[in-house]
Amino acid sequence: MASKDHAIHNEEACNFLLSSGRFNDWVVTTAFYSALHYVCSEIFPFEQHSITFDSFERYYRLNFKNTGNRKSKHSVIISLVNAQLPTCNIFYRSLYDQCMKARYANYKVSTNIALKAKKDLDALKLQLNQR
Repeated sequence: MASKDHAIHNEEACNFLLSSGRFNDWVVTTAFYSALHYVCSEIFPFEQHSITFDSFERYYRLNFKNTGNRKSKHSVIISLVNAQLPTCNIFYRSLYDQCMKARYANYKVSTNIALKAKKDLDALKLQLNQR
């Protein structure tokens, strides 16, 4: 699920859409999914309780999918970012919230919201680069 190449690909799509001045809902969406792949590529692999999790999918499957502790994948990633990348949390959470609104509440997104999503993605990347 997580690859820096996928993050870069989504960021390039975000930049292209932003420069077009159209489809601001997809600017927000691609910014969020770029952030998702950036943070997952930073978090994984990691070790917990003597188990190495090489990917988010493995972590989720072993800790949530086949257990009584069902949580959405997004809520699990938010928790991981909060715990392992706390300086990124505010930007990641903002992008998540903006994306959920853009995708599921109202696809009519203002240019200001699209610009904020791009700004949040840039800030998140800056935090990752300072690690």
